[in-house]
Amino acid sequence: MFATTRFAAVLSATLLCLSATQAMAEDRPARLEVAGCEKPEFPTRWQDDGEGGTVTVAYLVDTDGKVVQSKVLESSGAVRVDRASVRAGARCKFEPGAKDGQAALAWAKVKYAWVVE
Repeated sequence: MFATTRFAAVLSATLLCLSATQAMAEDRPARLEVAGCEKPEFPTRWQDDGEGGTVTVAYLVDTDGKVVQSKVLESSGAVRVDRASVRAGARCKFEPGAKDGQAALAWAKVKYAWVVE
């Protein structure tokens, strides 16, 4: 029942970091491990309803690379699509951020594009 049409949750390096610049080489934001992330399902009924769009989600990642908190920064305008984006990233593996060269709690920002074809 789920279409596997073009879901461009193009984690294609649309993985943006919350900090615009890195303060020091030892400090870095958390990063999504694209290989450790399944492609989310895009239900046909959502496409039939014309729901899609772009969602930007921030994930707070612990020192083990697990998501401990998330929030929608930019909504698609469709609650179901926003929630699916939050769930999709929460199941992914992240590389922890670093502070002073040590693994640290840090935010990662991911942009999902749900394209209705």
